[in-house]
Amino acid sequence: MSQSRKLSAIMFTDIVGYTALMGNNEQKAFDLLRLNREIHKPVIEAFGGQWIKELGDGVMASFPSVSNAVYAALKITEACKEKNAFELRIGIHQGEVIFEAGDVFGDVVNIAARIQTAAPPGGIFVSESVHRDISNKHDIRSVFARVESLKNVKEPISVFRILTEKDEFVSPQGKARQATLSPDYDSDIHVSFRLNDNKYDGWVTEFVEKLNQELAATLKDKLTIYFDRNLDETRIQSKDNPNKSLIFIPVISQTYCDVQSPVWINEFSAFQELVKTDSLGTSIRLPSGIYSSRVIPVKIHEIDKDDVRLLESSLAGDLRSVDFIYREDGVNRPLRPVDDDKAGSHLRPMYRNQINKLANTIKELALGIKQQLRSAPAETAEFVPVARTILPNVIAAPVSNAIKVQVIDRQRPNIFLAWTSGDLKESREEMAIILQKAGFNVLPAIDCPADDETFKRKTAEELEKCVCSLHMISGEFGRRFESDDEISFPQYQFLQAKQKVEQPGSDFNVFIWLSPENTANVKPAQQQFIKYIRNNITRNMMFSNSLGPMALVDDMRIVIMKQDAKAYDSKDTDIFFIFNQQDEFDAQLIIDQLSMEYPVETMNILPEGEDAYRDISSQQIPKSKLAVVYFKYAADWALPFIKQIWKQVGGASSTTPMFLVGEDDPRSNLARNFRAPKVISSIIPKEAIPSEVKKVYLNVV
Repeated sequence: MSQSRKLSAIMFTDIVGYTALMGNNEQKAFDLLRLNREIHKPVIEAFGGQWIKELGDGVMASFPSVSNAVYAALKITEACKEKNAFELRIGIHQGEVIFEAGDVFGDVVNIAARIQTAAPPGGIFVSESVHRDISNKHDIRSVFARVESLKNVKEPISVFRILTEKDEFVSPQGKARQATLSPDYDSDIHVSFRLNDNKYDGWVTEFVEKLNQELAATLKDKLTIYFDRNLDETRIQSKDNPNKSLIFIPVISQTYCDVQSPVWINEFSAFQELVKTDSLGTSIRLPSGIYSSRVIPVKIHEIDKDDVRLLESSLAGDLRSVDFIYREDGVNRPLRPVDDDKAGSHLRPMYRNQINKLANTIKELALGIKQQLRSAPAETAEFVPVARTILPNVIAAPVSNAIKVQVIDRQRPNIFLAWTSGDLKESREEMAIILQKAGFNVLPAIDCPADDETFKRKTAEELEKCVCSLHMISGEFGRRFESDDEISFPQYQFLQAKQKVEQPGSDFNVFIWLSPENTANVKPAQQQFIKYIRNNITRNMMFSNSLGPMALVDDMRIVIMKQDAKAYDSKDTDIFFIFNQQDEFDAQLIIDQLSMEYPVETMNILPEGEDAYRDISSQQIPKSKLAVVYFKYAADWALPFIKQIWKQVGGASSTTPMFLVGEDDPRSNLARNFRAPKVISSIIPKEAIPSEVKKVYLNVV
């Protein structure tokens, strides 16, 4: 029996819901099989394919080329839609197969069959090799779907979806629908890229699909994305007739910054000209009050300094990018979703996190654009240097009448979060978010400038606005100055901050964080820098090895807040009883019993202004013989609260013991406790709490 081996594209199709239909109406099911053959056979023949066999309600066919197979799949799908009789799932893979006695064998056949089962109703899924081979077909559009672990296939494979006319992602020519945010624009978002950055593995196509999915889960508005799949770099547009979009995302690669390329001329530069004349302008005021550029660069490679300078000069401002760069020594390639499943350095960013950051950035811009379209843009608020306080301007809810509060003006302090070496860029972005949530304004809010003098000027300007600085360091020395390669950018920022500390009468604070996770493979120059820091710690400086950013920020808050110690008029008492408004009724019953025997000061903490209450508590606790933190339903509040207060009053060196007490109903409270020096923790029935507080009080006084 003769065999032959050929490179072929294998297509499997399957009728959706056929098994259920067979059980309900056998005659109709047989009629569908007949109609299925009538649709398939002429189309397969028309595109040079070979009908191999029927597999129940499915069909298996082979084609001499992947393009013929995909064209046939599209035609079959269209015919099914016209007949309005059933939907198909279709899968296509290519490779070397064995033909024998009119049948086909090999791994390619197995993979094609598995891809077909993964496809959605009415959908066409193809393998990555098929996707690559059809990338030069202007009339076929494919987008990344997901990574699939297929049965009897050793390695997970990437599958791509062939877009049909029903898909609203983009139109056949790559032209998006009208912008959702404003009918005066062609699209909400324009993704600009160089051809070769999408040709090898479809990175940009995959990125746009993932971004589209993330935006759908992040915004209520369904934003439209312009994404030109035309593989001819002359592009459909010209500079005189650009796509008019609200937000521009250039995919910055090693080749994007080429002033002679059609992409740079017809898309990047054309957008810069467009925003100079349209009503929105170059920047949008965000809900937070700061201004942000309508250009959001996405970097997929580390780029040359000259390219960074070109971008900065072309944008007429500072560069702030969202990076999708695979972090590893000797590697400079785009990060991909499949990399999230790989073991590697903790410094390697996750694709999932980066796509979420980008979607959130777009969301903020979209909200600002909507506000600006509704009304005239508000004036920029005048900058006022901020004093060393962290609490909100106004305590939003009343505190106990027993505690007198001196009204003070409180604003968010500005912190200089130093630019880091490249391996810590994503960690710096995460730290910025944590600091903002902790009550800080974080500066600078841009990427590190490439030019030496611009970097020095920006460092001086931003440090002048701040009351403290945080320097994150790893084993990398960081970018060096062109004029003096003995000095790195991170080192220069530390030295400038140190000078502020050393000025007479200065109350500037400097925090240095060397995370234990970042100490592997420390470069020799960095070892010397770390040694210098340790040997030159002076007043108002703190070198930290905190295990995580949250612990570090907690320590920083304590240091910064020390100067507010006299803001509150606290008084001596036996028991200071703290509870959350959620438990107010039960707490009051306990307080009534305690106050019959002991002086009790109380604090009812409302949801707003918890930071303010922590500050008040940290001053009242030392004036008390015992501090009680009680909870019934507010366990999620009580644990973080007591942990922070315990630190603020001195931890193990506190003069006042603390008693964390919770009720045993609900039962989930049984797992809630905090063990630390000077802290007693108990979960007991409500009726036993007053006597237990008395017992603890008598043991500690």
